[in-house]
Amino acid sequence: MSSSAQNQRKKILVTNDDGIEGEGLKVLVSMLSKVADVYILAPDSNRSAVSSKISMGKRLSYQKIGENIYTCSGTPADCVISALTSPLFPFRFDAVFSGINAGPNMGTDVIYSGTCAAARQAVFMGLPGIAVSLESEFLDYARTGFNFEPLAEFCARNLDELISLCSGDVFVSLNATSADSYKEALFASGCVRDYGDKVSFDGSDLEQEFSGLCESEGISVSGRPDSDYNIARSGKIAVSLIYAEPVLKEMNKKLDFKF
Repeated sequence: MSSSAQNQRKKILVTNDDGIEGEGLKVLVSMLSKVADVYILAPDSNRSAVSSKISMGKRLSYQKIGENIYTCSGTPADCVISALTSPLFPFRFDAVFSGINAGPNMGTDVIYSGTCAAARQAVFMGLPGIAVSLESEFLDYARTGFNFEPLAEFCARNLDELISLCSGDVFVSLNATSADSYKEALFASGCVRDYGDKVSFDGSDLEQEFSGLCESEGISVSGRPDSDYNIARSGKIAVSLIYAEPVLKEMNKKLDFKF
């Protein structure tokens, strides 16, 4: 590769919420490294479902574990902030990729997802953010059945296209169901996922200190035919453009509040 071509390679930060040992991260890095210069700052262990939490006022610890590879004791959002504002990487990145998450982040999941939070944080800080998530071939948050390579290869082949979709106020979220290959990617609307969450308490004495377990009674999903859920389940890659900032509903009527 010529020096001029080398200089044109984009600089990509990769993080996730599954932690530095996440297989999806390793595969994504391997694929992106073929077309870009890749740098890693990821949580030192699993930080799933932490949303956009940041460690305000807390001291974070970092460890260098390889060339351009670091871990952080904080959240995915902490990782992005650290990478973009500290001396760890003394240059400007071209984009932030988060994933590949072992599990989908569709529709309602985006609220809770640490994977999506990292991409959102990138947009907050002026960079394109792309979140990448894969559903198991066994569906419904199975712990096995992930073939990360085809989705990672899609990201590498479409690096410029994915970056171009981040207009400055949106991040990109990719979802797919694990497969040996993909033939089509479609823009998607968001589904609604209801986990039937409930908390059950241990014992009957609620007057003293007691413990409880938060668990799901099963997932129900609704959405339009073009939802991320339906597209991913049909064997295609769902491409969602999600506003980073909250979108507020406009009030078209006057309400007389009491004071």
